[in-house]
Amino acid sequence: MRYILVIWLTFCGLSIFGQQKVYLADVEVVGLKHTRFHVVMNELDIAIGDSLDLTGLADVLQRNEQRLLSTGLFSLADINIKHWDAEKGEIGLSLEVKESWYIYPAPIFELADRSFNVWWKEMNCDFDRVNYGIRIDHLNLTGRKDKFKIKFQQGYTRKYELEYNFPYLKGTWGVGAVISYAENKELGFITSGNKVLFRRKPDESTVLRRFRTGLTATKRASAFAFHTLRMEYQYNSVDDVVVREWNPNYYPHGDNYIQFFRLLYVFRFNHTIFPTYPEGGYAMAFEALADGLGLGNYNNLAGAAEFEAYTQPFKGFIVGGKIKAKWNFTRNKIPYSNYQALGYGSDVLRGYELYVMDGTDFAWLKTSARLRLLDHNFNLGGTMPLKAFNVMPVRFFIKFTAETGYAADNFYAVHNPFSNRWLLGYGPGLDLLLYNNFLLSLEYNTNHVGESAFYYKSKFNF
Repeated sequence: MRYILVIWLTFCGLSIFGQQKVYLADVEVVGLKHTRFHVVMNELDIAIGDSLDLTGLADVLQRNEQRLLSTGLFSLADINIKHWDAEKGEIGLSLEVKESWYIYPAPIFELADRSFNVWWKEMNCDFDRVNYGIRIDHLNLTGRKDKFKIKFQQGYTRKYELEYNFPYLKGTWGVGAVISYAENKELGFITSGNKVLFRRKPDESTVLRRFRTGLTATKRASAFAFHTLRMEYQYNSVDDVVVREWNPNYYPHGDNYIQFFRLLYVFRFNHTIFPTYPEGGYAMAFEALADGLGLGNYNNLAGAAEFEAYTQPFKGFIVGGKIKAKWNFTRNKIPYSNYQALGYGSDVLRGYELYVMDGTDFAWLKTSARLRLLDHNFNLGGTMPLKAFNVMPVRFFIKFTAETGYAADNFYAVHNPFSNRWLLGYGPGLDLLLYNNFLLSLEYNTNHVGESAFYYKSKFNF
């Protein structure tokens, strides 16, 4: 119905009144129970007072529906034209939303390894490498998109963490804070064969302790541009046996601890359609990192940049690519504890999920082609006791990916054959996106040495 109205308005505006643009006079939001009105408006890339092109109005409405869904605040979003005054050349919009479930108190039962694949294939499904406990995530504590997280975790890694982020403290300025403590009885002390090797003490005592605290300031320059400045203090220590016998280069200068302040600046510009799982548009990011700042026993300066773009040659078929490069301006020897390149976090190449490529610098290129097979909202009705979940948006894709990357290891590459060379991974896969927040992937990936395997991956958008 909405798009019929848009076509009719466009025809009338262009053919009868000769109008090509309309003025956005007002916006009404229906369905808000907890989220504040100004938060919704800040998530849109249009604002009251904007001049909108009639010929592209349908695309604008659809794009902003997807922006709202990708925030994780809403499970459904529907934007309609509420009224149109042809003589004044103005329109009003009505946004109907269904708020998501915001509080996630949940038991922790998670793997300590980098991924399910590493735990399954490399660690032989060892349940001693499992974390358990409880965590509470509130994604919208005061209705201002502020996130509160608390974690009490035991098992392989004992961890206690408290984090709060308030994106709209004053206008478009936000703040955040975090404090975290963790300890382990086992340590990944060196990389050999591009695999991290682990060791424990015979008496099973703690070998690693980590403490981190920091403050963050954020600035939303526009609907697409974000600035982040973070100051952290980190103090980590290991048992003397680590630097005495296992790896003298684990921390700087053979010390059994590393201590430094970190200053991190990140600029992100995200103009993608549905950022959670991009279906079009582009995004870029720049990062500058300074560790030490003349204090502590570790100093380092690095920078990174990335760019991604997506397009749809025809509806439901998405082609995309993403490129990233990181450069270490400090060229002296980096301690093993801070010598991570490919294989960690989001810098994992398909086909190399079981490997890590350490180094000072790296670059990678990831490409994908995805075909949407299903896009539907399933009404679970009475079978779902939680009202916020009784309508389940489901998207299902078949895809093919191809990725290449290079990690420069100037100090420890002698025992790691995948370092200092270009790598290539590729393969088909299936993606299932539930509630616009939870992504399940099943992939069959192959690397440059011909190793092929199925890989299972999952992630939340918070």
